[in-house]
Amino acid sequence: MMAELHNRMLVILDSQDFVWWMEGDVREVGQLLKPCPSEWLTCYPISRQVNIARHQGPELIERMAA
Repeated sequence: MMAELHNRMLVILDSQDFVWWMEGDVREVGQLLKPCPSEWLTCYPISRQVNIARHQGPELIERMAA
């Protein structure tokens, strides 16, 4: 799903992997660097104003008409 929006993706961890990510051996946590399941994500259009750092507020991520 993310490939349609951007060529990079944040690391999204399963809650059971959080401690391993924070405290694990750096040579092993790389195994967690994989796309998360698409069903974990919801995609909807939001304001382009979110791309401007000086703009703040929850209205920036409110769902907009497609």
